[in-house]
Amino acid sequence: MNDKFKGKYRIESNRANFWDYSAPANYFITICILNREHILGKIINDKMILSQYGKIVETEIKKIPKYHKRIQLDVWVVMPNHIHFIISLGDYGFDNGISTIGDDKNANNNNNYNNNIDGIDNGIIVEKIHEFSLQPSQPPQSILQKQRRFNHDYKPTIDEIKQYRKQRRKMLIPKILGKFQQQTSKQINILRNTPGTKNWQRDYYDHIIRNNEEYLRIKNYIINNPVKWKNDRFNSQNAELKQNK
Repeated sequence: MNDKFKGKYRIESNRANFWDYSAPANYFITICILNREHILGKIINDKMILSQYGKIVETEIKKIPKYHKRIQLDVWVVMPNHIHFIISLGDYGFDNGISTIGDDKNANNNNNYNNNIDGIDNGIIVEKIHEFSLQPSQPPQSILQKQRRFNHDYKPTIDEIKQYRKQRRKMLIPKILGKFQQQTSKQINILRNTPGTKNWQRDYYDHIIRNNEEYLRIKNYIINNPVKWKNDRFNSQNAELKQNK
């Protein structure tokens, strides 16, 4: 590879390689405040006490199922400098009975799939990465995933990685998180009188939950997060204490 591109098109460790982030699945999401600043509240006696900014975030988390018909919100928590939640994307055509956004009735009949999220790329029909011809219980695979299935040593080209990244931005999970960050930052900036300021880290952590055992482990981790805050790896004060020792 040309030195010019070294490291530029590597696959991030917190992304499933070439996964279709519009696929039906349970997703564990973590988003951190920029520089892990403790603006969302404080942990007092093992309980999270929300700041005015934390209350904004809490309110918007509860609105996530309104973003799209396929979204179901599971357990979640707001911490001093980050949030965790599990969201499920239902099968294509699933209707959560809450949102009016996302007409999926033609998802299995043509080459277009509507990942429209109100407020982000509104009205744009996104080209599917692949044919959704599998049964609903089987998560669809991208072309590159299929290539790796038959050849575990397959290494994608720079063009394939670039193409996937462009497609990923149009997938449902990135669009959901993009809208969430946009809406919360806008409201936080009004209170802080800091128009246009970024409040969230640019990237986020996601994990596709593969089975019930993993689901229960992650769910318990989220529920017990405030109790274990003192030793939490996202607690920036832990790093400061270690440096001062």
